[in-house]
Amino acid sequence: MQNVPIAVTVVGGQQLTQQNINDVVDLTRSVPSLNVAGPFGALSIRGVGSVSFSRSAEGSVGVVVDGVALANTSTNPPQLFDVARVEVLEGPQGMLFGRNSSAGVISLVTNAPDPDHFEIDTHADIGTLDNYIGRAVINIPVAANAAVRISGAYSQSPNTQFNRFDSTDYNVDGKSVRARFQWDPSSALTINLIGDYSDFIQRGGVPWSVYYSTPGSLLSSRLAACGVTVRQDDTDGCIDGGNYTTNASYGFSAQVDARIGDFTLTSISAFRGFTAHSYASDVDSVPVNVLNEDASPENIHNLSQEFRITSPSGGLIDYVGGLYYFHSYLNSINTQEGNLLAAFGVPFALGQTLSTTATTRSAAAFGQATVNLTPAFHLILGARYGNESVNAVTVGSLAPGAVAPFASTAGVQGEANDRYFSYRGGWQYDISHDVMAYATYTRGYKGPAINDQSGGAGIPILVKPEIPHAGEIGLKSMHLDGRLAANFALFYNRVTNFQTQFFDPTIAQFVFGNAPSLTSKGVSFELLGKPIQGLTVNLGGLYNNARYGSGYQVACAQLQTAAQGCQTVIQGGVPVSTTDAHGNLLIGAPEWKVTSSVEYSANVHDGLSGFVSIDAVYTSRINFDAAYDPIDTNAAATLLGGRLGVRRDDGRYGVSLFVRNMFNQYRPIVRFATPTAAQQFDPQSYAQIAGAESHRVVGISLDGKF
Repeated sequence: MQNVPIAVTVVGGQQLTQQNINDVVDLTRSVPSLNVAGPFGALSIRGVGSVSFSRSAEGSVGVVVDGVALANTSTNPPQLFDVARVEVLEGPQGMLFGRNSSAGVISLVTNAPDPDHFEIDTHADIGTLDNYIGRAVINIPVAANAAVRISGAYSQSPNTQFNRFDSTDYNVDGKSVRARFQWDPSSALTINLIGDYSDFIQRGGVPWSVYYSTPGSLLSSRLAACGVTVRQDDTDGCIDGGNYTTNASYGFSAQVDARIGDFTLTSISAFRGFTAHSYASDVDSVPVNVLNEDASPENIHNLSQEFRITSPSGGLIDYVGGLYYFHSYLNSINTQEGNLLAAFGVPFALGQTLSTTATTRSAAAFGQATVNLTPAFHLILGARYGNESVNAVTVGSLAPGAVAPFASTAGVQGEANDRYFSYRGGWQYDISHDVMAYATYTRGYKGPAINDQSGGAGIPILVKPEIPHAGEIGLKSMHLDGRLAANFALFYNRVTNFQTQFFDPTIAQFVFGNAPSLTSKGVSFELLGKPIQGLTVNLGGLYNNARYGSGYQVACAQLQTAAQGCQTVIQGGVPVSTTDAHGNLLIGAPEWKVTSSVEYSANVHDGLSGFVSIDAVYTSRINFDAAYDPIDTNAAATLLGGRLGVRRDDGRYGVSLFVRNMFNQYRPIVRFATPTAAQQFDPQSYAQIAGAESHRVVGISLDGKF
């Protein structure tokens, strides 16, 4: 990656194991530019990314597995097992492969089958808080030029949020399997067939815990009566409706690489599927049926086809060009039901059901060329021309058992078609054999969407395409005879029509739409390699000043005052509080983030090495509300982890002790205003979701290879 004119962070398979990184969200501990942008798997790169209730929308961060874009199934990607490396490409992408993305791409590359030897590889983690990880791989040669690799994984996340009503803990059980067949019929042809299936069960405990509430409110009284102590590090809750959801993602892909002369032709055909079911979904935070049902079963089917040609390198022009087609069909049902207004003297169940179908089609031609003007100076020219179409239909009805809805049941029907042209230009200069400088400008693209979960008069149906305008200047260098890499990048990105969840004061509802603009600007650096024998270093950092532009009207934070920018307007006889988020930090985007991982190993006996590793991640304060809200934040923190063990130099076996969040410093994944707090007479309340790193976990790892 040292010759690639783009900022990219690579996390190898060994580092994934060393830092107990088991899913994509865990990668935030190793990648400075990657952060959680909201609940339910939303991610951001350099601050760009958001969560949406719209079923027809996709995230700004793309997830790609072995060349296949997961697209709208990326909130539940496969577990990270039997992975050769993870590449995080920062900034708008789409000139070199498949589906485009406006913020960046997380590319997972799995280990390829090896026809040269039979192998069984196993790994297990046993940790406190009922944390268990198991992985197994079998590599089977089929012929001298063909092999199959079958891998599987099981994970049980650490217990996090405890339900005092039924004495259960929240955890996630994951099971995954992947089979990959690789065949080289000739030296000019390679065929890869890959199939995978992942199943996750989220059950027990509570979906979130309340960490701030107003003393004396009905919500506070109900929590106290159940034994919940509301505090900053609270992970206890009390719900009577249960918490049990399942989802599965699966797919198949076929990749053919044909070398014709010095050119390579690539075809990638893929199918991806996703299903989700809710069996219990109490979201009211209390042991009373305020909103005991918020269920969203969902089905998604995606088909994609990519053709790509890669030229030989070393001539006047090196290039990659291709064609891409994508089709997605989704159907989803969201049912919300409960005695939402019982505290106001309305003793009836209220609720509604929204049934949504959505179809997305995308077709594009893309390419990027490097013009080698001299052996040291190169021009970079790339472009993508495509068409995006999306349509969605939502039908609203009364929820079963409800006497009236508490939100709009107005139907939504919308369609958007857009042709676009995105491009990249820049230069690369090889200062020496070990030092390279580059500068690029990219106009990216993220397609339109339908505001398919908010119907009613005055609500905009169509969501405009999101357009990033990103510039980057970088320097990549090698030192100590190639043993140490040092990279540096300056970046500036102005995004227009940023797709996000926002509050429209003219209609007094939350809708999915466009913020006029945002800017993300800063600097990143990384230092990685093996400077001396036995020492492996991976250090990275990011400073990012990411803020909303003017004209982004959002709901005022709870109890935000006029002096803090909150304004009250009268709309339809109803007072509506709103504020301009201009100048506020983006949700989920810290200004500073530094990650580090250091390992030292030394021979302790013939063929046996001992090792010690330590990793750390520092994150500055994170805002979780676009408005002014000092309570709805994460304070700056540093989390440490480590590992101590021995292993055979040939990899046959190893054993180690590990610790995550060494000093047990509580830090949630995300925070937000507590749902249904207002219906329980609480004017200011906040909830949080804990993650695998929110509490200390100590355990043992066992590795074996045969």
